[in-house]
Amino acid sequence: MSELLDIFLASLRDGFVQVSAFVAVTVLLFSYVQYRTDGRLVRRLEENRRAGPLVGALMGLTPGCGGAIVMMPLYVRGSVSFGTVVATLIATAGDSAFVILALAPEAALYAYGIAFVSAVVFGYLIDTVGLGVGRVDRAV
Repeated sequence: MSELLDIFLASLRDGFVQVSAFVAVTVLLFSYVQYRTDGRLVRRLEENRRAGPLVGALMGLTPGCGGAIVMMPLYVRGSVSFGTVVATLIATAGDSAFVILALAPEAALYAYGIAFVSAVVFGYLIDTVGLGVGRVDRAV
């Protein structure tokens, strides 16, 4: 039983460290780009809100949840739309992306393609039609 517990704890520790490190790199990379461009990236998103869902979907394609971690504070500050956040979340495969990329890269490309198109379509739909977004915006 002790050996089984050791294997479980080692797997848990290794998975947590590897995923957390990748997410941290994604967030640090975005922050670094923001720093090097003196905040122009977010300003451009604020000025060109129509590009938001497309950018959100691209951010969501990064493995792990780094894209969502970057976009949520931007929404709370009013820098991006709710459609942008939804596009990011739809495109996000989260930590499962690591598994599918490693074990079935062709399936990953197919899944990511469908997720990206769906994310962009629904992100723009939400920004255009609303779908109750006013209540969400008032809550934030």
